[in-house]
Amino acid sequence: MTVPGMTHFIKTPIEDLYPNISDKGHQLCQQWIEKCNAGKSLFYEVAELVKAEVEQWTRATGEKPTYPQIRKQLFANDLIKKFEKTRTGSVNLVFSAARADIRVDLGYQKRIKDWENTTRERLHLNPKLEIPTYVSRPNFHWCPYVATNDWEEEFLGCVWDIGTSIMGQSSPNIRNYSVGTKRLISVVDYLSQLFPNFQPRRILDMGCSAGGSTITITMQFPQAQVHGIDVSSSMLSCGHALSVAHDLPIHYHQMDASKTTFADGSFDLIVSNIVFHELPNSIRRKVILECSRLLSSGGIMAHIEGGTYMAPTNIFQKLWRESDIRTNNEWYIGNASIEKLAMYIKEANLSTEAGLLQKITPSSEFFEGALLIGGRKR
Repeated sequence: MTVPGMTHFIKTPIEDLYPNISDKGHQLCQQWIEKCNAGKSLFYEVAELVKAEVEQWTRATGEKPTYPQIRKQLFANDLIKKFEKTRTGSVNLVFSAARADIRVDLGYQKRIKDWENTTRERLHLNPKLEIPTYVSRPNFHWCPYVATNDWEEEFLGCVWDIGTSIMGQSSPNIRNYSVGTKRLISVVDYLSQLFPNFQPRRILDMGCSAGGSTITITMQFPQAQVHGIDVSSSMLSCGHALSVAHDLPIHYHQMDASKTTFADGSFDLIVSNIVFHELPNSIRRKVILECSRLLSSGGIMAHIEGGTYMAPTNIFQKLWRESDIRTNNEWYIGNASIEKLAMYIKEANLSTEAGLLQKITPSSEFFEGALLIGGRKR
């Protein structure tokens, strides 16, 4: 049995991904791999357990259970408790490895700072920006988006970039810089099929973090002027440095996506990559309304998300989603739904015709495909 998303971390040796890894970094990454392997072996047992519990409930009552009806007994099961123990805090090991290595790699630090200080006019930081508590409190993925103003804050974006690159095995040259995700390329390909003549001139990447998604979208639309926004100064500093390394003229701004300072109609395309599951519902609504304000006539909003987070379709997926809340600090996914998103998009007077709100990659019984949260300005 092959489970999408469960085996990617073991395809490439850490040494190949991370050639300059330190002894401490290597040790921490090995601990992460061991935890992941333990979780992977339990994953199949948990899937079978969920099936058995559903079947038992159905035989006893004559009806299939809803998730609220069965969740308490599922999480009381020792197997699921053991599974959650293997998942809790595991990604922190990778981020700790990245932190440890950056501390001793003075050459990497110098490259990042040199890049960061080049074309500084494209990096617009706002020290007076009030960091929203829904970002600062959860400590998503056990890697804080916002830290104290010390050394780790200065290079936090790099910790995020290196850590997520190791987990996603997305770059053979991680110690130099990494490039973003395939998900946004899937969105661009999908949009090009729906709107073959759509050529955005100005693009906004919301919640751009360390610039991986922003760099990716810029490479897809090389003639466009691209802007990235995030609330974290360290993420933006890293994104700016990596963009300079790629010789890409991207503009980065420290802003809250729910209330930017751009003028009405500023952008033809607005994107984000796996950001909406880390927003409360009230903020998701505000972000979509802000997108409507910022889009030009005929402009498109195209946010990509994990379908299992935002629109799970069966009890196993709902258990996995809640487990991520409990083990990975994903505070805001519990009440997400495609129905609420559709309501917010309608309120923003954006059209979802032609397939701008749907899953755009294949699904399985374990995980839903990537969800496009899109709309077009009327």
